[in-house]
Amino acid sequence: MALWSEIQHFQTLIVGIIGFAGVIATLWFNARQARNQRIDERHHESEALRTALIEELKIIRESVTDKSQDAFVPTDPMDDAYRAFTHRIGLLSEGEVRKVMYAYLTLRTYNAKLFLIGVPTHTSERHVKIPATNIPLLIGMYKGLLDPMNQAIQVMEQFRNRQ
Repeated sequence: MALWSEIQHFQTLIVGIIGFAGVIATLWFNARQARNQRIDERHHESEALRTALIEELKIIRESVTDKSQDAFVPTDPMDDAYRAFTHRIGLLSEGEVRKVMYAYLTLRTYNAKLFLIGVPTHTSERHVKIPATNIPLLIGMYKGLLDPMNQAIQVMEQFRNRQ
């Protein structure tokens, strides 16, 4: 009975300690859940960015490869996804960022060089006509463009497959 009377004497304090411990446990659990949710969101965002960039680079690579014999070459860099998500590039690893940025900088250089070896057409502002004498230069430019693109695609696919 003595124990029971002591407990009744301190019941407010005991209930307060139990309630405070419950609030602390709830806050800790909610913080952990929010942290895990944020990690999952960042992982999803990085995968979406990685997939968009991989597919865009593949499309650019195919369009460049298919046009190697044409006299009319598009000057549009077709880098809409890269431009739209440049502010999110930090979601990728350092190695991926290096390869992706180099691939897109090479693409911009390639597009600028098109105007040096070709002549703008009157029918389209987005194409240049490459004279037959400059076709070997164009093919060399294609080869210089494809290697950085392939490396960027490869490093992003390797990272995606590791996940």
